[in-house]
Amino acid sequence: MIVVHHMDKWGYANLDLIEERLETDKKAIVLIAGASSSGKSFCATYLTELLKKFSHKAYTISLDQYNVGLSAIIPNKVNLNYFNGELTNIKEIEKRIKKIIYHVDFDSKYSDEVLEKIRVAVADLIPVEKMNMFLKGLKAEWKVLNFDETSVYDLKEASDDVKALLEGKTITEKVYSKIFSERVQSKKKIDGSLYDVIIVEGIYALNSLILNSFSNSLIKNFIAGNPKSLFLRRIIRDAKISSANNTFTTKLYFTNIIKAYNETILPSRLNADCLFFNDMTFEEMRNGELYTTKDEIEVKKNALDSFIAKTKIISKEYQKDIFFSTSGEAFNDSLFSNVLRLREVSYDSGITYVPSSLVHKGVAKRRKDGKIIRPINVIIKEGEFYKVWDDENSCLKDFLSAGFLIGPVKEKIKTKFIYKGQELTLHQVEGDKDYLEFSLPYKK
Repeated sequence: MIVVHHMDKWGYANLDLIEERLETDKKAIVLIAGASSSGKSFCATYLTELLKKFSHKAYTISLDQYNVGLSAIIPNKVNLNYFNGELTNIKEIEKRIKKIIYHVDFDSKYSDEVLEKIRVAVADLIPVEKMNMFLKGLKAEWKVLNFDETSVYDLKEASDDVKALLEGKTITEKVYSKIFSERVQSKKKIDGSLYDVIIVEGIYALNSLILNSFSNSLIKNFIAGNPKSLFLRRIIRDAKISSANNTFTTKLYFTNIIKAYNETILPSRLNADCLFFNDMTFEEMRNGELYTTKDEIEVKKNALDSFIAKTKIISKEYQKDIFFSTSGEAFNDSLFSNVLRLREVSYDSGITYVPSSLVHKGVAKRRKDGKIIRPINVIIKEGEFYKVWDDENSCLKDFLSAGFLIGPVKEKIKTKFIYKGQELTLHQVEGDKDYLEFSLPYKK
């Protein structure tokens, strides 16, 4: 197995294997599997561009586009788990359910109101005495939805399309919408005779069903990443391209995605010819949904008392930050850190703390004028912690089970006050420097 840590080395390793394959075959198949949000699609795009430089033409089949959609995933699970697969008209049931839930907001796809509409729509397809069981099953399976199970994807359909492309035939491109969580109609045709390399990327690209579908030699890749990279990419990506909110995705990540990865995806790593560790890049850590701009100045501790005595205090907040890191990552809460922290707040002057928010802070932009502009991704908003976890311990347990390291823990006091007509914030961090943050440009 080839093991690499840089994109260019990974690309050229595949180029060598592809060109070796093309010495005896007209076409080569490249499989790119790996953890959710490890960068499989990005790798496929990079490889396609690299191949183009060497006069090869590649087409990528993304297994994500073979997702059968929520109108099929949930009813299929019910049919299997509640009816032992005896609902022979399941395809018609799926079709009618799709009409009902297609334009419904993600969180309400299988709400009680929607379930009643489904009851009416499939009344002639399910016996009256079994209808309540069917609806109960839909509600139960919706609560434990996991997009990373093999049943979510039609791997046979994907394999058939790859075979057709290898034979120079034409297929219809498959399209799945993460906004509607359903397949959408496509008229685009892909002519297999135009390509000499077929790339298949997805979490189950090294699944036995895919591997056993082809007799010729396959070029097999597995893309890995550290726990922080995988978690942040998944949450940030889904917030941008899907209709699911962060609390749903975060809860799903720790309850189902990690489990599915360890049980059904990670074992396929043993089948790989090339293993690529693809952690978050500097560019990724410079992006965020929010950007904070601060003017700060360090304050000497022996000057604090006399300084504060001249101010009007507005408020005082007691906070505790718990930082998450990964193996081999030296924690450094500086401007150049990749910070993921759980914030807790105290309502009794620092005696007890309760969890509040989960935030990622990326690499800050440095400016000559002293301003600090830092990208921020809010994973869990203030006040929404309990939508995901019951308490601090359950949160920390989830992060530990996902491969994170816990710590350090820092307590902070934020005092807001008015000094000469300007609002300032004093940050006093346990074991660290005290500094003032200015809400307006600082003037000496």
